[in-house]
Amino acid sequence: MKDLFSQFFGGFATAAMIAVWALVAVGGLYWFWMAIQIGSFLMFVIGFFPPTGLLFATPIGMWSFLFGVPDWIFVWFA
Repeated sequence: MKDLFSQFFGGFATAAMIAVWALVAVGGLYWFWMAIQIGSFLMFVIGFFPPTGLLFATPIGMWSFLFGVPDWIFVWFA
């Protein structure tokens, strides 16, 4: 019984991590898509460089994908 629970939770944790990394990838790509749609070269450059892309663009891209683009994105980059 102990092995069954261990395998179940291990499989669940693996699936959760795969989902998180998939969402990170989608967030980064969504940032680039927003940059193209808005027509902002600066936004594209911010997403292209790893430090700003991973710390700034990807979380905002994930948020925008799930809940919609914040208004301040248009104010800053449009």
